[in-house]
Amino acid sequence: MSSKQTIQAIAVHLGERLDLSQIRKNNKQGLLRREQSFLLYKLAEDNFLYIKDYGSVVFMGVEDAFASSMKAYLGKVPKIRPSNNEKYEVDINADKAVKVDFNKITLTRLDQDLAHVVMLHLAQSVALEYYNSLSFDLLEDTRKYGNQLEEKGTISLSRKKMQKVIGKTMNLKNRIAENLFIFDTPQVAWKNEQLADLDKQLIEELDMKDRHYALQHNLDTVKENLDLFKDLLQHNHSSLLEWIIILLILFEVIQVIIEKII
Repeated sequence: MSSKQTIQAIAVHLGERLDLSQIRKNNKQGLLRREQSFLLYKLAEDNFLYIKDYGSVVFMGVEDAFASSMKAYLGKVPKIRPSNNEKYEVDINADKAVKVDFNKITLTRLDQDLAHVVMLHLAQSVALEYYNSLSFDLLEDTRKYGNQLEEKGTISLSRKKMQKVIGKTMNLKNRIAENLFIFDTPQVAWKNEQLADLDKQLIEELDMKDRHYALQHNLDTVKENLDLFKDLLQHNHSSLLEWIIILLILFEVIQVIIEKII
């Protein structure tokens, strides 16, 4: 490896969990590290592949090899929306200090530990972006009904549709709790000061804490809106039942009166 080189790191989120045991079974060559939640491969010189069980895949090396590597290891080339991928330039320069800047990461060298730290954070970042996009979709749905409530004083939301939105929100929160450990520092980052510094800079540059807070805030807002809509629908349902009871009583009274008259 030359002392000065620039390669590209590409992170994508596939929107689905990956069966790492099956991937490992089919692809043993080049496997550097494996744990229950990830696989790290070295495909060639300065060419790494990182696969996270919650659906993130990071490729570091030649961009042209990305699709073929994905197909070889996952058995397919996924269709990826622009919002579901991130690209960073990795500048390898022995004369510069480790630095993380906008869409650029400077390293003094590239080894499996440094690659692991970079790829883990990019995997987390692209997964977080994916879940944020889903939370914005839910928020937009509830905002639409909020606008209806403001303009018309009522909402055109059936109990069944509301229950579907509640289920979607619950599933999203469960997936986030199950899959994302945003603030976990990779164990390799504890090895030396350079790795720890890189880990810290990536967390700050990728704005992980604020983005995670925004995600939780969106989901909490959606839940508050749904609770309000649920109360309104429950009130409307109770009012309807009250009117039905009143009408039944009135019908009985009228029937009794008619019988007495006759």
